Amino acid sequence: MPIELVTPKKKRPLRPPLDVINVVTLLDKYGSYPSHGLTPLRLSEICKEADQGDVYRQMELFEEMQEKDAHLGALFQSRRQAVLKWQYEIIPGADTPEDKKIAEFVRKVVERCKTWRRFQEDLLDAVAKGYSVQQILWNIDAGGQVGIEGFEWVHQKNFRFGRASDLKSNLNEIRRLTDENRTNGVDLEPYKWIVALIKSRSGYPSRTSISRSCAWPYLFKNGGTKSLMIFCEIFGIPLRIGKYDETSPTREKDIEVLTDAIRGLARDAGAVIGKNTEIEFPEPAQKGTTVNIYDSVLNRMDDWQSKAVLGHTGTIQSTPGKLGNENAAQEIRLDLVEADALAMDGIITDQFILPLVMFNFGEQEVYPYFKTKIEKPKDLQLSVTVDEALVRMGFPLSQQYASEFYGRPIAKEGEPTLQPAQQTVPFQSAAFKGLLGTKAELLK
Repeated sequence: MPIELVTPKKKRPLRPPLDVINVVTLLDKYGSYPSHGLTPLRLSEICKEADQGDVYRQMELFEEMQEKDAHLGALFQSRRQAVLKWQYEIIPGADTPEDKKIAEFVRKVVERCKTWRRFQEDLLDAVAKGYSVQQILWNIDAGGQVGIEGFEWVHQKNFRFGRASDLKSNLNEIRRLTDENRTNGVDLEPYKWIVALIKSRSGYPSRTSISRSCAWPYLFKNGGTKSLMIFCEIFGIPLRIGKYDETSPTREKDIEVLTDAIRGLARDAGAVIGKNTEIEFPEPAQKGTTVNIYDSVLNRMDDWQSKAVLGHTGTIQSTPGKLGNENAAQEIRLDLVEADALAMDGIITDQFILPLVMFNFGEQEVYPYFKTKIEKPKDLQLSVTVDEALVRMGFPLSQQYASEFYGRPIAKEGEPTLQPAQQTVPFQSAAFKGLLGTKAELLK
């Protein structure tokens, strides 16, 4: 069933590009896995490459960080879902019948897109990595209406910023890499791409992602985890010291046998040694201290990442006294949710809704826009107290206000309503007091 159109105000622009660009390159099939054997020197080299616009290894590293670090992956997943859990709406650009019809058209196109939620999830990948790019798959039905088949996410490593051959190139310009042009890349085709840039701070896009701030604690956690695993592997095995007789004529043979015996103790818990040789098992006094050191380092790095992603550690370790209480943590979290939602709404409006409307209705004075409906938590106890005070002061509050604010429907005419329970008045009569006295006498 075709979607109802309105008369375009102006001449329609060119039709959308319907071809599907093949974005799969050799780089997608063969990764470099930069986190393998990652050292401070290698991490610095990766960051310097990104500073010059070559973000290939940095984007692969960011992907591995979320894959290998469960804590970091959970942080970004939590932040992404905090936006996606809210409903959205398409708001008309103006309060006219024609603008409302255009907004309704956009809403139906969005509802018919089966991959819309996946599109939003991929768009919010820019929160972690600084940017995210998706290809728009346009279509045109038999009636000439322009719609969408869906969106195709493209790995960030298939892009770069600026031209490698030009030292003065603009590092804010994103370019797509191809097998034919791996040095400078090519310009993005108009009306074909949605480029989501979400910065955690000011600067060039290759340097402003949150994952870049989390890379160093990831490096330290990665090294600390390896050391902890090595320590755990030998934690239950005591230190073994072999002693031999230096004056023995078979000293070389004794050393060889003793060495094999010490190694065998780790596997077989038994060994055969000569009479003139000896094995001691000294117990280290700082085993527990070593474990605490590793745990302290790992926990500190987790807190570092939590602060970078969430702005605090309250949501992960919310206890009274750290940030005040659980509500304080939630308020800080809400600020980030609103910022992410605002960025996503603007990207969808400018890079998807605007061309969609232009293709179907021509240029407009105002365009509908996408809005995520985030509701701030209400302090109902405080609200009730304030409302009661206003009513006592004679300030009129409507039933409609109370219904909308507290989320309770107004009873329809003739519909049974709840009534306040009758209060029980304590017996204060002399007869009741006399009865109590009589009962007390009987119990004696």
